[in-house]
Amino acid sequence: MNVSALTPVICGPTAGGKSDLAVALALRAREEWGVGAEIITADAFQVYRGMDIGTAKPTMEERRGVVHHLIDVVELGSEVFTVDDWLRLAREKIAESRGRGLLPIVVGGTHLYIKALLDGLFEGPEPDEALRAELTAMHPATRRAELERVDPAAAVRIHPNDIRRTVRALEVFRLTGKPISAHQKQWDPPPPLSRRRHRHPSSSSSSSTGNRRHLTGGSTRV
Repeated sequence: MNVSALTPVICGPTAGGKSDLAVALALRAREEWGVGAEIITADAFQVYRGMDIGTAKPTMEERRGVVHHLIDVVELGSEVFTVDDWLRLAREKIAESRGRGLLPIVVGGTHLYIKALLDGLFEGPEPDEALRAELTAMHPATRRAELERVDPAAAVRIHPNDIRRTVRALEVFRLTGKPISAHQKQWDPPPPLSRRRHRHPSSSSSSSTGNRRHLTGGSTRV
């Protein structure tokens, strides 16, 4: 098996041991399989330089000599860094690692980053600067009320003080007539068979593992 053609993806909650597991896997790949490995970090806070407290950013000692990408790549407070920015950089680093015959290991706790990498971003409308200016100029309470009315699912996820994401959600709805949360449902896997309506009693004997293979060459979720 060509190990370097795989892309293991390790995800989970903060302080769940993801980084340690990724480093251990990288060291094992080198020692047992003779393949070097690099880690691509999928964390929306670890990308910022200077944001070290409370982000579980691995220290140089904890990295144990394994190269980590996409840590400290953005200056805190001076740059806007979107999921699209992370996805572009992550794909570049994965391709570069494979090009050098290395095993790229993706690890992180930002679910949106992981979903974007595995399932892609939805094809949203191009930004409409005039509409964005109009939405930004709205009274915060009025803007929030509109979001809760047209896209309650997005309102649950978006903090009332998050103007940028609120404006984008309303922009998508006004331009497409469809809530941004509905666009993003293309990412959601189908429900387990046990939760679907059975058409016939005989169909209840079927089952679904829910396992998926992702990315070119295959990948593994841990």
